[in-house]
Amino acid sequence: MTEIYLLRHAETDANKNFIVQGRMDNPINATGIKQALETGKYLKGLNINFDLVISSPLKRAYKTADLINHGMVISRPIIMDKNLIERNFGDYDGRKISDDYYDLTRNGLIPNMETDEVLEERVLKTLKEIAEKYDDKRLLIVTHSHVIKAFLNHFIEDFTYMTFLHNCSLNRINYENGEFKILEYNINPLENEKA
Repeated sequence: MTEIYLLRHAETDANKNFIVQGRMDNPINATGIKQALETGKYLKGLNINFDLVISSPLKRAYKTADLINHGMVISRPIIMDKNLIERNFGDYDGRKISDDYYDLTRNGLIPNMETDEVLEERVLKTLKEIAEKYDDKRLLIVTHSHVIKAFLNHFIEDFTYMTFLHNCSLNRINYENGEFKILEYNINPLENEKA
């Protein structure tokens, strides 16, 4: 069995200002640094030890993974996997979320955007390959909102791409005998955090 903790990256200025990032390579901000360190402390407090940390190649995910390592007071290697990169939002990358954004996204009406089907196929294939490659390991995978949503949307009936995921939210998943099992999802380890 492979145990996976799928985690959304910490806050960026684009998150704070409701700007779609997609493939833009934005860093996390000061709040994000604090969130990542606190998430590391939260995981350390649960006595969770990871065999390996895997990250999207984008700065915001990699830095989150690195700071979680620091917060846990561990030094695990971080492997980058290009297939964990955020959804390509096409012509909406870099734009502020407007009233029509959710309808456009839901209906696939944004020019050059990666479709739900293509995204879900990429994410499921990638996570299955990772789970099989690192069988019997406990993995922390740091990635992006729509990557996680693509996975959860496939397995949870009432979960959609419009469901809000907190920065640094956690999703616990097991993979065994070719099957994923979602144990917990959209856990906010920072819910008691003071603003």
